[in-house]
Amino acid sequence: MLKPVALLAPRPPHPRDPTLPDWILGSKLEPPPLGAGVVLRRGLLEQLEQARALPLTLLLAPPGFGKTMLLAQWHRRLQQDGTAVAWLSLDEDDADPARLLGHLALALQATGGDPGPCAHLLQPHAHEQDLMQATNALVRSVRAAPRPITLLLDDYDRAGGGAVDELVLRLVEHAGAQLRLLLATRCAPALPLERLSLQGRLARLGCAQLALDDAETRTLLGAAVPAEVAEELRRYTEGWPVALHLARLWLDGGDRCYSEVARFSGRSAQIAAYLAEQVVNKLDEATRDFLLRTSPLQRFNAALADHLREREDSGRLLGRLEHFHGLLVPLDGEHEWFRYHPLFADYLQQQLERERPGEPLRIHARAAHWFGEHGQLMEAVRHASHAGAIEVAASYVARAGTWQLLLHHGTTQMRALLRTIDHKAIRDTPALNLTQAYLHMKLGEFGHARVLLERFRDLPATLREPFQRDYTVVVALLRSLLDEICANPHGLPQLAAQAGALDEDDHLGRGILLCICATTALGQGEFSCAERHALAAREAMRRSGSEIGAGYALLHLGQSRYYRGRLGEAEAAYQEALALAARHQHLDGTLHAAASCLLAQLQYEKGRHDQAADLLEPALTFIEQHDGWLDVFASAYETALGLAQQRDRSGREALALLERVDRLVHARRLERLSDLSIAWRLSILAELPGGGAVEQLVARSGSETGFTHTLRQPHRWRQRAALGFALARWHRLAGRSSAALAILQQLEQACLASDNLCHLSRARAGIALVLQQRGELDAALPPLHNALDHVARTQSWQVITELGLPAKAMLRSIRQHDPQTTAGTTRALTVQTLLERLSGEQWALSEAFSERELEVLEQLAHGYSNKQIGRRLNLSENTVKFHLKNLYRKLEARTREAALASALQRGLLQRPSRPEVGDGGG
Repeated sequence: MLKPVALLAPRPPHPRDPTLPDWILGSKLEPPPLGAGVVLRRGLLEQLEQARALPLTLLLAPPGFGKTMLLAQWHRRLQQDGTAVAWLSLDEDDADPARLLGHLALALQATGGDPGPCAHLLQPHAHEQDLMQATNALVRSVRAAPRPITLLLDDYDRAGGGAVDELVLRLVEHAGAQLRLLLATRCAPALPLERLSLQGRLARLGCAQLALDDAETRTLLGAAVPAEVAEELRRYTEGWPVALHLARLWLDGGDRCYSEVARFSGRSAQIAAYLAEQVVNKLDEATRDFLLRTSPLQRFNAALADHLREREDSGRLLGRLEHFHGLLVPLDGEHEWFRYHPLFADYLQQQLERERPGEPLRIHARAAHWFGEHGQLMEAVRHASHAGAIEVAASYVARAGTWQLLLHHGTTQMRALLRTIDHKAIRDTPALNLTQAYLHMKLGEFGHARVLLERFRDLPATLREPFQRDYTVVVALLRSLLDEICANPHGLPQLAAQAGALDEDDHLGRGILLCICATTALGQGEFSCAERHALAAREAMRRSGSEIGAGYALLHLGQSRYYRGRLGEAEAAYQEALALAARHQHLDGTLHAAASCLLAQLQYEKGRHDQAADLLEPALTFIEQHDGWLDVFASAYETALGLAQQRDRSGREALALLERVDRLVHARRLERLSDLSIAWRLSILAELPGGGAVEQLVARSGSETGFTHTLRQPHRWRQRAALGFALARWHRLAGRSSAALAILQQLEQACLASDNLCHLSRARAGIALVLQQRGELDAALPPLHNALDHVARTQSWQVITELGLPAKAMLRSIRQHDPQTTAGTTRALTVQTLLERLSGEQWALSEAFSERELEVLEQLAHGYSNKQIGRRLNLSENTVKFHLKNLYRKLEARTREAALASALQRGLLQRPSRPEVGDGGG
């Protein structure tokens, strides 16, 4: 937005509170000063006065319509009236809801309210907090304020969208009469504006209202401009404030300009370009040269401008350009950094290219050098690329650590940056090659990554040598993601040796290789070894300062503990990783998605199926499209299949999910995942009536003996377990108890050898069930006792409940005949809890509808929209859609109305009620 001249007036720096986190910027809480030349918008102020009774007022208009100055005038009036008013200027960083919450909390504190309820939002680790809980704390703080608060949010479009819109809507809907919110934005926010308007809760001011009227135009242009000239200018510009501001500068040329007013035509960019040309051409040569030479820059300060111009007067010239308010926009409260309005910058760049061909390239080259010398390597790379200096750009990428740039700037920035460089240059320049290869990997484009890395090997040795460490790390990551290391018996020792050979202070490189060692050990079923490597990797990552890397090490650590039955420690590791991921989700979404998938598996194991489903969706979709690896895929798909079978006993949903698994297997050539898919399919088909499909699947695999090779390979322990349990279940259901028992006993021995308590408890539960069904209760008791003790110790209810109704008969039998399962003992309480989970109507209901689905159904009956249901149940909108899809299928309905009618007929609901006052309908 173009600002008035007064924006460039000197302002005292905002004092820095050392107790606040670095990302809190107090200067954003100050409106721009109102200079002497600002036109007072009395009519608009009266409209804002009339809108004070409404919770939300929207100032929606393109750049240059004076939204900021209007808000600043309103801020001053409210202060003079004694109203509690807070200001916040938004920028792109506030798209992070945690940052926005912190700035909102600081702004609201400034109104004199009690800081206690939201003080935690200003702590250094505020990013780790749950977004919904933090938002609720802010709402409580507002509602507890001693007087109503007016909050002015400027430049909302720079941060609005997604979670930020959700946050603002929650404030509007739940802060009650205590909050009046004004948003100034270029783009319409993704809020339910029509609904809020119909409810009488929204006032709008747009271009028609913000345009200057005749009186305001005459005030702006000054008394020296004839009334007819002012009237004509206003008509041509349709009252667009920025164009009239430019016209005032143009008219400074004197009487000779008045006769040329008729030459004005067109709107917006045409007017801005025409007026800018008239203004620039009237400047002295030094000032005009300054504008042209700095125009290619996205941002600049006096020092950078001096470097480009090879002069030392840029600070003085910037001071002389104060009247270019709106064309020259300050980027900070101290007015050190500036940018040009995009329209003005385009015009200046066109002038520069026409008058001085080749000069833009030289400017970009010098800017690259300056940014590089000041350690701002991303901007150095960007300018070097625009200058066509690929070798220089590559040198800055190398200085920044090649692929390590993604850890600090994320995939979005790096993709935009690398797109400015020719593909051939990327392919043949080692630093750029490795950076692009790693970016491809993060985006799940493994084929492209492999092609680049193969090209790297063909480059001359003199070019490759300085980047050998980076190549070693990136190749190891690619091979790990494609599951190419685990089957190699020498893979783990080689990786450990490579990690040990790195420089002593290369903590990041060592941490990554140790993470790969941990995943390799996990793949080979060496859980103690995996834990050692994961702990070492976490320490190396912490010493390197990479919280993202430490998060991945925690995931591997959690898995090593999960399979050894230490579920509490595993959950703590996952939760810590999830907290780190939330802090850096804008840089690396895979960590958050992978942590969610592994935590979902643990929640499912503990019988918390709704929590598992909420975590898994849409995390699984994300890792499928990015750099997920086999451990996470195996855990996530196994959990998803278990949930699918509970929702749909026909097996259709689970079999459809397997088609999805097979597509990923084909795309990434993950052989071990392919074997798992076969085992999972066998398990699903074994539950279906008839059994013919299982016979066909076994026959296609070369009879049951065709699976023997898989069962014997150590690095295929996941497949061995999945296939063994599937075959054992098939044999047990077909009455072949001896065959089932033999397979389960083999699994038991393999799990004992590898300390895999997760699968050991399942093997023993299965053995006990086979023996109990054969009438050998005494023989069944020892393995069942072991399984029950594991369940009691870890709360792994799924170990028993996944056996289904046959487990209920087994548990009742042990309770009646086992003297060790006496009333009051831990084992007896465990049996009772399991029976309750498996019992009668409750079990039958859980087969049809999960607890979360019933909660969503209840909210649906109240008339809430998907977005509102998500807010009320603390779910994402995609997760709500996921549950609604399942509800519609189970209720045999295609519409919301049909679903509610079916639920009423089945007795799942009372008569639907109307939405609560203030929540609105769908």
